[in-house]
Amino acid sequence: MLFEHLIYSTAIAIIVGMIHFNYTGRDYSWIIIASAYIPDLDILANTLLKKLGMLVLMDGFPIKHGDFHDITMLFLFAILVSLILQVMGYRFVETFAFAGIGFGAHILEDGLVYNLGIVDYKPDLYYFADTGVLIFGLIAVLASTTIRIAYEGQGWINKEIKTVVIILAVLILMIPVLDALDISVIDEMTSSSKSSPFYFYPEDAKFLDNWQFGKYTSWDSTIFHSGNHSGKIMIPGNESKISGIFQSTVIPARPNTNYLFSSWGKTMDAYGTNSPAVRIVELDRNKKFIKQTNLIYGKGTNGWIEKNISIRSNANTRWVYIYSNIWKGYGTFWFDDVGLYETGNNTNLIPDPGIENGRVIELARFPLFSVK
Repeated sequence: MLFEHLIYSTAIAIIVGMIHFNYTGRDYSWIIIASAYIPDLDILANTLLKKLGMLVLMDGFPIKHGDFHDITMLFLFAILVSLILQVMGYRFVETFAFAGIGFGAHILEDGLVYNLGIVDYKPDLYYFADTGVLIFGLIAVLASTTIRIAYEGQGWINKEIKTVVIILAVLILMIPVLDALDISVIDEMTSSSKSSPFYFYPEDAKFLDNWQFGKYTSWDSTIFHSGNHSGKIMIPGNESKISGIFQSTVIPARPNTNYLFSSWGKTMDAYGTNSPAVRIVELDRNKKFIKQTNLIYGKGTNGWIEKNISIRSNANTRWVYIYSNIWKGYGTFWFDDVGLYETGNNTNLIPDPGIENGRVIELARFPLFSVK
């Protein structure tokens, strides 16, 4: 949703601006569009504050992505904007409403995509947008534009276009600024990936139908436990590093329920600080991290081995996902035929457990989100 917020907020701003202009003769719709990205400032906040020698904690932890996405921050932002614009002659109540609508639209859009899971969001369009979500947003802009032209004429269009162009220019100008400050947006978003229902992958990331994978990982068609493919993670050399992750889609799960979690794994020259592992992560109804359980595979070279563990889900668990990686190690690891079974039920809950289906979608590098 890094790009789509601009599109959807524009569609909302066109209609809200039309209604407001009809009753007051004033069009503050630009405030909605300008407020659309404010909640995502939490991506940069902690890193930027640390560079200024400041440490700000929220709930006892450094600021992370998602911390600004709540009603308290919405009201604080709307009040601040209204006080600033009041000095410039704008009306407090009106600017408060428009700033709140812009901020709230961002939260609503995220909630519809991530919390309600209306779409399986994948940034497959040059790594900055989900094609389906973007197309629907463009349709919304076209529809709202058509309605306003029919009702009001075309006099408002140039002002709206100028607002969108200015915001795009600001986003582009942020690239050298972030680079000068040594801030990588992608690093900030991945740093809290365990608490997020989505994952922003490195520049070499790829997608399958029900799996995603990134740095040092691949979809292997030469070595597998069964079928024709497996997930492969390979860190070359003999220096311990952190690989990208090979991750499943998010799967519905039940609270206080016993599950059997299993996977087959194979290692070759796997050494370093830690061994390769296949892991299951439990999430609450808002897809926030609860806990993680690991199937740890041995170091060295080993043939296909099945690991399994019985787990009882947390009282707040509503979702789970599976992922595999090498955390501070090196060598090669394959995993295949992953299983998640509710006790007493023979149905595997993991879509495509053998990692067989789909075609690989290559994601081109997008400079704003480059990995340092």
